[in-house]
Amino acid sequence: MGKPTNKQLTNSKFGPWGWSMILYAFLLYYFWAGLSVDALNVYPEAFAALHGWDPNVLLGFATPAGIIGVLGGIVFGRLIMKTGARNLSAVTLIVTGLIYILFGRVSSPTMFLVCLTLFTFMANAFGLIVTSTLMNNWFPRKKGIALGWATMGAPFCTATFVAIISGLFGRFGIPNACAIVGVVVIVFGAASFLWVKNYPHDVGAYPDNIRDEGVDLKAQAEAVHHYKSPFTLGKLLRDKDMWCMALGFGLLWMVTVGIVSQFVPRMISVGNSQPAALMMLTVAAVVGLFGSYFWGWLDQKIGTKTASVIYSASYIIALLLLIFAKLPIFTYIAIVFVGLGIGGLLNLMPSMVISVYGKYDFTAANSLVSPIASLLQKFAFLIMAVLLGKSGGDYTLPYGVFIVIDVIGAALLLCVTGKCKGKQDETQQ
Repeated sequence: MGKPTNKQLTNSKFGPWGWSMILYAFLLYYFWAGLSVDALNVYPEAFAALHGWDPNVLLGFATPAGIIGVLGGIVFGRLIMKTGARNLSAVTLIVTGLIYILFGRVSSPTMFLVCLTLFTFMANAFGLIVTSTLMNNWFPRKKGIALGWATMGAPFCTATFVAIISGLFGRFGIPNACAIVGVVVIVFGAASFLWVKNYPHDVGAYPDNIRDEGVDLKAQAEAVHHYKSPFTLGKLLRDKDMWCMALGFGLLWMVTVGIVSQFVPRMISVGNSQPAALMMLTVAAVVGLFGSYFWGWLDQKIGTKTASVIYSASYIIALLLLIFAKLPIFTYIAIVFVGLGIGGLLNLMPSMVISVYGKYDFTAANSLVSPIASLLQKFAFLIMAVLLGKSGGDYTLPYGVFIVIDVIGAALLLCVTGKCKGKQDETQQ
């Protein structure tokens, strides 16, 4: 077979093993988003009610826990080059499950902070590092479509996990509910040792499920296993493309978090009841399932850089719609645009790193791009809180600032060269 056709690169024919890895990555995104992101809607009030603690103090712990957790991305981003995706995923899932069981039995706010920080730290390994590495290893050319399916795990989590964990807390109590979830995560981690294959050639499959004539799978396996990336931390820190991607996507991620985290309060502020506002967020999350695939498809059709700029433009539209959300028609359209963006960034960011650094050097580059971007988005809460304080609760000011941040993020991404600077193999050419 010669060069793959456009149809081959945009279809979803991944083969049985390929679909298995996509499903696995879907579940990793689900558990990462559920345990360390979405469930923050539940933890403070639930633990405060159980122990008589101040829920605002517990909520405030999310920021330092998240920032320290980002360090996990850097540590595990370098470690995965030695351990491989399977071993790192399995071990960090098992450790996360154990910590989560302990989390349900904390007896002080300090222990709450320690456990929250520890499992957030671990979750960044399988949720941000393993997922993108696995998709890079299996789908270096169909990365957009593959990530489009896999990242559906995040919006699906937003639509379901809060209800699930709230139901478990209510029925079994926090200690037993956390034990149930922890055991599920541990079992999932143990199964990973048998389930996950680091590379398609480990099971006699071809990258992207596209058979390339003249490609020796055994030779390719040897090349991959013995490859040592020249992109050291020092070299990456001096690389303009790395900074443009990390800061650009970090700013877009900040905008996404700022919008989604305050979506329910904004809907309430324009006259909707809390149940109605929560239902609107659920609808947006369901739209996000389609959005994940849409951004992956668009990435594959027109290129990652262009798709990323269109993504940023879509959230400018979402912000403008939210500013004028007092009009019901704008509210309904805003739900669609907010939903479309929920699953997009987790797709586009690793895809662009793959495009620029290639299959072999992706893991090294992603060890900095993903953590730096993740660190930047943590400031969304602080910016939103300060600006809402200055505006007296009026969302026009923070949304206007986020539009400026969005434009800066898009401009940084436009500065990325887009040229693969890493080692390539036959299947990438």
